[in-house]
Amino acid sequence: MLHVLLLTADPLLVSTFTSASKELGIEAQCADNCQQISEQIGRAKYQGVVLDFDTVSDARPALASVRESPSNKNAIVFAVATSPKRMDDALADRAHFLLRRPIETATVKATLYTAYDLMLGQRRRHFRCTAQLTVRLTATNLGVHLECLTMNISSNGMGVRTPVPFKPAETLDIALRLPDGFTVRAMGIVVWDDKHGKCGLNFQCSTPEMRHMLDSWLDSQFASTPLGQKEAKIGD
Repeated sequence: MLHVLLLTADPLLVSTFTSASKELGIEAQCADNCQQISEQIGRAKYQGVVLDFDTVSDARPALASVRESPSNKNAIVFAVATSPKRMDDALADRAHFLLRRPIETATVKATLYTAYDLMLGQRRRHFRCTAQLTVRLTATNLGVHLECLTMNISSNGMGVRTPVPFKPAETLDIALRLPDGFTVRAMGIVVWDDKHGKCGLNFQCSTPEMRHMLDSWLDSQFASTPLGQKEAKIGD
């Protein structure tokens, strides 16, 4: 399920946006002030954020908090602003969509339909596919090859089960075999190792073709994953 966070003091906006969101399978949550929205974006991932510049005085600081959040900085921003000054503020802060009062249900629905693919794209970029694929890891400083199995994979990271522990920041050559037989080659770095047979890697594919093949496979897995299914985290 896609998630949107609303910062507003207007109950009508909350009910209208929440009702329209449900039709698209989007869960809308609410925050009352800048501090609360900062806390919520610090502990959860949102594909969209609704900021009411008309009824919340600290909407601009709240948007700054969103932009500074590692997991929410690319969220789609819906700004509600009616006066010319507030509209200018919202556009200056690079809001993706602008709504003005009076809030019409049809307008909210149309805006959400337009934004849906953008929010889905945000989810895709953070998607981790749970999969057990064969991957060969080669320690670049030792030239030792290890045959391992992945736990989950994203566009630039993977969780791996390994027979021996690795050191954080250790660099590895990666050869990941996709189900269709294509081998994706990449250069990776160890970001963590639990010393009990699991480690997490960040990586960059060796060529654009490798990137294309990996992303195409991930796209196919994402398309077949129910929206309500929770994404796996590295190490799960």
